[in-house]
Amino acid sequence: MKQNSEQSFITCPTCSGSGANDKNFSCAECGGIGEGLFYRGNFLYWGLRISRGNIFLRQVKHFLDLLIDLIAFLIFIGGLGSLVFWLWQNLSAGILNKILFFWQEKSIFILFFWLGLAALMFLIYRADKMRDDEARIKEFKLIELKTYPDNWEQLRRYKKRLDISLTFRDKTLSIIEDAYSLALKLKNPEVTSLHLFSAMLKSVKISVLFARLNVSGRDLVDRLNSQLSALPATLKKEADLKIANEVKEILMQGFVEAYELKEDNTTVLNLLLPCVVSNRIVAEILLDLKIDENKIKNTIAWFRINEQQVANYRLYRKLAIFKPKTIMDRAYTAVATPLLNNFGYDLTLAAKWGRLQLCVARAKEITAVFDALKSGANGVLLTGQDGVGKKTIIEGIAREMVTEENVPDFMRDKRLIELDVARLVSGATAADAEARLLTIIDEINRAGNIILFIDNLENIIGITAGAEGSLELSEVLATQLEKGLLRCLATASDQNYSQHVEKSAIGRTMTRLKIAEPDKDQAIQILESKIGYLEARNNIFFSYNAIEAAVELSAKFIHEKSLPEKAIEILEKTAVKAAGEHKGERHICDKNDIALIINQLTEIPVQDLGEQEGEKLLNLEEEIHKYMVDQEEAVDMVANSLRRARTEMREGKRPIASFLFLGPTGVGKTELAKTISRVYFNKKDLLVRLDMSEYQEEDSIKKMIGDSDGTKGYLTEAVRQKPFSLILLDEFEKANPKIFNLFLQVMDDGRLTDGQGQTIDFTNSIVIATSNAGSNYIEDEIIKNTPIEQIKNSLINEQLSRIMRPELINRFDGIIVFKPLSEKDTVAIARLMLADVAGMLKAKGMELEISDAGLAEIARLGYDPKFGARPLRRLIQDKIEDEIAKKILGNELARRDTVVINDSAEIEVKKAREL
Repeated sequence: MKQNSEQSFITCPTCSGSGANDKNFSCAECGGIGEGLFYRGNFLYWGLRISRGNIFLRQVKHFLDLLIDLIAFLIFIGGLGSLVFWLWQNLSAGILNKILFFWQEKSIFILFFWLGLAALMFLIYRADKMRDDEARIKEFKLIELKTYPDNWEQLRRYKKRLDISLTFRDKTLSIIEDAYSLALKLKNPEVTSLHLFSAMLKSVKISVLFARLNVSGRDLVDRLNSQLSALPATLKKEADLKIANEVKEILMQGFVEAYELKEDNTTVLNLLLPCVVSNRIVAEILLDLKIDENKIKNTIAWFRINEQQVANYRLYRKLAIFKPKTIMDRAYTAVATPLLNNFGYDLTLAAKWGRLQLCVARAKEITAVFDALKSGANGVLLTGQDGVGKKTIIEGIAREMVTEENVPDFMRDKRLIELDVARLVSGATAADAEARLLTIIDEINRAGNIILFIDNLENIIGITAGAEGSLELSEVLATQLEKGLLRCLATASDQNYSQHVEKSAIGRTMTRLKIAEPDKDQAIQILESKIGYLEARNNIFFSYNAIEAAVELSAKFIHEKSLPEKAIEILEKTAVKAAGEHKGERHICDKNDIALIINQLTEIPVQDLGEQEGEKLLNLEEEIHKYMVDQEEAVDMVANSLRRARTEMREGKRPIASFLFLGPTGVGKTELAKTISRVYFNKKDLLVRLDMSEYQEEDSIKKMIGDSDGTKGYLTEAVRQKPFSLILLDEFEKANPKIFNLFLQVMDDGRLTDGQGQTIDFTNSIVIATSNAGSNYIEDEIIKNTPIEQIKNSLINEQLSRIMRPELINRFDGIIVFKPLSEKDTVAIARLMLADVAGMLKAKGMELEISDAGLAEIARLGYDPKFGARPLRRLIQDKIEDEIAKKILGNELARRDTVVINDSAEIEVKKAREL
């Protein structure tokens, strides 16, 4: 046996970790230990021998314990009843002196009462002993080892050995025994992690955990049974059944986790993740059910948060006994602070009575505040985006101050008071407000047990008495901090810090601590701490997938707020909606419920693809051609990009798609963009159209993105309000080169910073730029039958490179050349345009008929190879729509009449039969 390091598993070579020889006696080499590991100077091993006999004996012992407790309880109840009966007898007889000295009586009833009292003391003793037995991990002492035993003989004599089975609760031991019994029943030669996982599913905690993960228990059990039935059934006798080394390693890993989390004993939650990680089959089954290790880890954290909330409440009730219920400290040396009490809110008292939220997943930030104060700073300023949880961290500090377990010595027995600045300045002149603040600071100095907290520190900046040389409120506070006369915590948003605080006296005095948005796992755990209240209030349940979706989708699609606040708001809206739609039912909210709320807020389709939508996307080309004639290459490229976007098969930091449409005027470039908006977004109003000829000047960039004076930009404001939209940039080549640089950033990073410094997200937008550059060249080459790809390459290399930078050209997902329209195309376009006219007539109760010859005549009259379909649009407007309007106004056309376009493309009216 070589020298081993911490947490490396050591397996006996003689018995291969089983701890027994061929005759099932303890292995001579390892003394029955079999396998173990060193952890913090202790050697951990599994010492409990499991067999049907041992299982039966433990069950009998458990039954006898329950029976003894029941008998003791009944004796206590009987004794209490005897005392009541004796008191009633003596009260009825009027013998009061016996009642006053009842313990001196020798009545059988009194003797039975004393026996009942003894039974009660016995029950209390057993309960205390049970609590002590359950806290076995606390007996584990740490030592530092410089050398490790070199062989199994030395290890057997090694005193710091720990049998981890002693730290397992009865319920957890029952699961291990069930795994053993299952392997024995199936005649498997080893108890594997597959047996252990299957046994775990009988645990209520594990069942609820997988229910939270939205996993069908029956489906999971069926899949496991299928795998268990495939194991070899070669066991001849129970004595040959071994516990696999992987199971022992799972049990030891569970103990290590329980110890590091400072838990009293090893539970089934400690074993679950090691079991999943160690068994590839279990991991694959769960992956098929869309459950990965990270989801399990966060759901276990959810259970622990709930347990912590219950434990914390009990702990606060216990420790709060020693916290003064008034402004005084425990030594009763504090001075009264009447003005501060009037304008402040005592966060430590609020924490004492459980009125503050639990601060989850922010231990690192709380420690950073303590470290800053310990390093000599008298003021710490927390800055970050709105909604990241700055004030929750302060409330977490208040809770720590109540328990006084993890706070620095100088913060023990202190009050954390929040100063209400709004009330401080309300109804007072600047001079009065300054006088109030000075009095409050004086009270804090004299009291000596107060730490001040100011939320939104910028609110005290700029308030001054007005006299020459007078200080503003923030300067008054800064002066006191510099003198070390008080300690202060404060918060400010990043924007307010840079605009108001950074260059002020108070900003220079206080130590800044940046609070970032929590990462995904932190945000999930923060949400998990809020779920209990939402579920109880709305009579619903949240699955883990719903919480995960709230974090992921709000992070992806909502950019005006920060995590965790925006995800919490999504959960609240989902809970209210579910409660309203499922009154009286315990609805389970899943990720689709979250997606519906996100869709309502952003109009972005984030739900799972339905069968109908999937079929529509598969036939997108056909759908587009209902409104678009020819241009097959353009339609195919656009359809493929949209399918990739909807199935999330695209780079997430760029727009959904970006295209540059090239071609002569009137060939359908703008019409295809409108069709995409109609077909993909299902709405015509999700089209942001910019005529780039209006952005030719250098300062026109302000018109597009806004200015620092608060002026909103047309593009950035439109996309901020409707991030799921199509941006159409008509005549893109006419824009100023600085505008090109903006769109280089949009197509590269999927975002743009507006004039006020806000980041606008373009990752849910489609960007289409149209250009007439090289139109004459396209027409000439089409006549020569030059391939489209060759025309496109020539345009990029010779025409576009003179107008745009090569890096901008290369950022487009596709550059599409539109062909000039043929006469045949014009007929099809005329049919589409007249279909719109028919729709307008139908809305008025009229019909439209058109002959093939009349349609062909309209197409012939409207065809112009130079201007494409635009002359046709004007022709139909002048020759058809105007004439129909005149006949309606002249009462020649009424409801149920039919407008007929004859072979000469003239308007006739077919009157309806009178009713």
